Amino acid sequence: MSELHPLVPGAHSAIERGPWHYGADYVTVYFEGDSAMLSKLVPKPFEVADGGCMAYVCEIVSVSDGGADLVATDPDRTLYQEAAIGIKCRFKEKPGLYFPVMWVNTEWSLMRGLLNGYQKRLADRIALTKLHPLNPGLKPVVAGSRLGGFCMKGASRVLSVSVAAERPGTPSDLPAFGSTFGRRAFPRTGDSQGEVDEAVEIVKSNSRVADVWLGSGRVETVLPVGEPRSTGGAVYRTGFTISGSRVLK
Repeated sequence: MSELHPLVPGAHSAIERGPWHYGADYVTVYFEGDSAMLSKLVPKPFEVADGGCMAYVCEIVSVSDGGADLVATDPDRTLYQEAAIGIKCRFKEKPGLYFPVMWVNTEWSLMRGLLNGYQKRLADRIALTKLHPLNPGLKPVVAGSRLGGFCMKGASRVLSVSVAAERPGTPSDLPAFGSTFGRRAFPRTGDSQGEVDEAVEIVKSNSRVADVWLGSGRVETVLPVGEPRSTGGAVYRTGFTISGSRVLK
């Protein structure tokens, strides 16, 4: 990967060189969709597994390797919100998740995701529950807490999730989907151009999960997934590193 992208020097570049480190607060709902409809959202060579899906809204703090000083000098370059639906699928015998669309609210997270193989789009608004331990009118997450989030594109609410916390959990209680798959697709717009169309696996490391609460969930979306049948919800925090993506042969 080139040092910067686009080819603009210094702080005017949209993307810093990776690896990139992430810390996120998630409100997530797990659900089953209609496999036939989901198959229309998942490109070859990936195949829908059993109709299992996840939907989430989250807030992320992200810095590039060596760029942690931005949290103080330019916090807008480190904070963003994201909303997405992931579909359980497989590449040959390898299990994983494919995200047919992932909405974000900053340019730099959009462009970084497109380069790595995520199908990212800009949202007009993303919001999720925020609790503060010193707010006299709020409590930290306990049994009975309700948390939610939504994503707006134009006047449409394209994704909405809500979770009713019931009991504390552990990282091992969360569903394990396997790898994260993507597609780097940059078609030609003229006869003299080259074309990129690559099935990829996102390269992740340093994964950790904490502060897990489990419960029931509800999801609504404009994506054609059938009638979502919730199988549970979770609220948790996670951290990980992405160093790029590898082409699947």
